[in-house]
Amino acid sequence: MNSRRFVSLIAVIIGALAAHAAEPATDSLKLIPPWTPVTAKAGKAGVEVGVWGRTQKFTNRALPSSIVTAGGEILAAPIRLVGQVSGKPIEWKRGGNFLFSADKNAAVVSGWQAGDDLIVNTTTRVEFDGVMRVDLVLLPQRKVSPKVERLWLEVPLKQTRASLYHYWPGSWGAAKNSGAVPQAGMALIFKPFVWLGWEDGGLGWFTESDKGWQPQDPKQPIEVVVSGGQTVLRLHLLDSPPPRLPVTYTFGFQATPVKPWAKNFHEWRVWHGGAYGIESTLWKADAKKPDYGETYLAGKDSSPSKPNTKKTILDRAAELGVKTIVFHEHWTPYQNHYVTTHEAELKKLVAACHRRGIKLLPYFGYEFSSLAPEWGELSDETLVKTTAGGYTGGYYRGPDQRDYIVCYNSRWRDILLRGIERSMARYGYDGVYLDGTIEPWACANEKHGCGYRGTNGVLRPTYPIFAVRRLMHGLAAAIHPRGGLVNPHQSTCCVTPTLAYADSYWDGEQFQGGELGNDPMQQLPLAAFRAEFMGRNYGVPAEFLVYERPPQWTFDHALAFTLLHDVRVRPGGGLAALEKMAPIWNVMTRFGVTRAEWHPYWETNPLVTPPNDAVKASLYLAGKAKSRRALLVVSNLSSKDEPAASLSLDLQRFGLRENGLKARDALTGEALALQANRLTVPLSSMRMRMVWIE
Repeated sequence: MNSRRFVSLIAVIIGALAAHAAEPATDSLKLIPPWTPVTAKAGKAGVEVGVWGRTQKFTNRALPSSIVTAGGEILAAPIRLVGQVSGKPIEWKRGGNFLFSADKNAAVVSGWQAGDDLIVNTTTRVEFDGVMRVDLVLLPQRKVSPKVERLWLEVPLKQTRASLYHYWPGSWGAAKNSGAVPQAGMALIFKPFVWLGWEDGGLGWFTESDKGWQPQDPKQPIEVVVSGGQTVLRLHLLDSPPPRLPVTYTFGFQATPVKPWAKNFHEWRVWHGGAYGIESTLWKADAKKPDYGETYLAGKDSSPSKPNTKKTILDRAAELGVKTIVFHEHWTPYQNHYVTTHEAELKKLVAACHRRGIKLLPYFGYEFSSLAPEWGELSDETLVKTTAGGYTGGYYRGPDQRDYIVCYNSRWRDILLRGIERSMARYGYDGVYLDGTIEPWACANEKHGCGYRGTNGVLRPTYPIFAVRRLMHGLAAAIHPRGGLVNPHQSTCCVTPTLAYADSYWDGEQFQGGELGNDPMQQLPLAAFRAEFMGRNYGVPAEFLVYERPPQWTFDHALAFTLLHDVRVRPGGGLAALEKMAPIWNVMTRFGVTRAEWHPYWETNPLVTPPNDAVKASLYLAGKAKSRRALLVVSNLSSKDEPAASLSLDLQRFGLRENGLKARDALTGEALALQANRLTVPLSSMRMRMVWIE
C-alpha cells in the first residue's frame, strides 16, 4: 500500500469513528424545528454533509466541490483558491479531507491542500440550517519561504443559477444592492454579505471582517465575473505579499432556501396597529381619525372612564380578519426593553387579543436606552462604537431619552434574550416584532471583542454575524414552542445566517422618502424585488412596507408590485390600510392559496401571456376536476391605462375546460370577458386586479 492510499484510509477510518463517537461541539447551535438532523458520511470520494433541502460535498479538497439546493447543483466547478506564489501560478498538487465530528446539530470537516510552496488547512463546520463556517489557514511548506503575490477565493456558480444578486449593507432610498446580475459583471467595495442566486434559491457568502485582506484596489475587493456560462464570485484576499505567514481567514457559505416554505403565512394576517387601549377605545364607522389608545404617550390614563357600549377598535380589527397585531415601541417606557411599567394594561390587551383569536407581538429592536436601568453599568461595554470611539444612532422618544445602537456581540444579547423569555411568561404575549435586530451592525467596540487592528495599528470595524445569529436562534427556540412568531423588520438586509430564524420579514423602509413616487419601475426594478423583497429565494416569506406619498405613491400602487410576487403589503397605523387589505386577505383565504399551486409571471413557459411587457400576471391554481379554479393577479406597471388588456390563457395546462368558464373581479364581483382562451381586463395605470376564474 502506498503512502497516499494509507493516509486516505486512515482519514476515512477517523471520519467514520468520529461520526459515531464524537461529542457534540460545544459552540454549535442546537437543532430546532423545522430543520432536520444533520447527516454526514465519509468515503473514498470524500465527505458528504446533508441538511434540510441541501447537500454539501468535499471531494479530495479543502473547500466544497458540490452544493445542491432547490433540487439541483448550483456550483459550476469546485470552490477554489487561485493565485500566484514566487512568480508562478499556485499549483495545488494534493489535497483531501476527513470527517472530524458529526451529530444532529453540526458536522465538522477537516481539509487540506498543498503544493511545493504552500499549505492550506481548513475547518468547516456545517450547521443544521446550512451555514458553513470556514476557518482557513495559509502557511508555508517546511524549509520554504514563499512569496505569496496573489490569493483569490473564487466561487464558480452556474450562470442559470446566479441571475440575481443581493448584498449588504445597501443604501437608503434605493434598491441598488439587489437586482439582476449584469452581463458585464460587478465590482464592489467590501461587503460582509453577498448572495447570488435565482428566484428559487442561491448561495450566500459572508464574513465578519476584511481582516488580512490586501486587495490591490480597496474600492473593489469583491468581483462578480460572468463568462462562459459561469458567474464567479471572486474575493481578493491578497493582491500583494502579506507581512507574514501563516495568515487566517474566517468566512462562511449558506445555500438557500434555508428552510421549508411556510405555506400558512397567508393566514398570519398581521396588522401594525397595537397600542394600549385599542381593546377599550371606541370605534365609529364614520370616524376619520379614530383614537388608537396612544393617550399613553401623553402620560394619561389609557382606559376610558365609561364602560364600552359600542364596538372597539380591537373588535373592528378582529372583524376585518386580523390574526396578529404588532405593538410598537411605546409598550414600554424604555426603548428595546423587556419590562413595562404598564403591566396591568399590557396583560389586559393580551387577554383581549386572545379572546378574539389574535396574537400580540411587542416591539424589540437594535437600540439601548439612556433611560434604561442598566445604562450606567453596561452602556460603554455593550453599545456599538465607531472607529473614532463614538456611539451610533441616537433616536429620540418619550419619555425624554436617547437610544443608541447596541451590539449583540456583547453581554446585552443574553440579558435581552433571557429577559424576553421571562417577559413572555409574565405578560403572556405571543412572540416578537424585531426592528433591525437581524442586522449585524458594523462595530469597533473592543471592550466586547468587536473591531480589529490592521497591520498599521488602525482600528477597523467588524460585523458580528455569528453573535446576531445566536440571538435569533435563541429567540426562535424560545418562541416557537409557544406557537409564537419571530417577525423582524429590516431594510436592505437579507443576511441569511441571521434571517433564517425569522418566520417572515418586513422590508421597504428604505423608500420612506417617497422615492417610488417618481418612477417606481426605475427605482425598484422587478429583478430587485425578486432578489430582496420576495423571500422565496431565501425560504422566508416577506411583506412590504409602504410609506404613502399620494397621489404619486399609494397602497394601491404597491399592491401592483407585491401581489405579483405572492407578497402582501402590511397594513399599518390606522384602520384605512387595514380596510383596504382585509378584502384581499379574504379572497385569498376563500380561494385557498395556502394549498394552491403558484405560477409567477417569470416562469419559462408561462400559463398566461399578457399583451405587452408592461402587463404582468401571476396566478394560483387550486382544486381538482369540477372544482378546479384559478386566481390571477394582473398588474399594469406602466404610466398609461390599459382599457382592454387582452391576455391569452393556457386553459389546458390550467386544468380548466373552456365550456362554461366565467371570470370575475374577485374583489368587486364585476364580470369580465372570457371568450375561449382570451381574458379581457380593463387596467388602470400602476394598479392590479384579482381575477377569479372557474
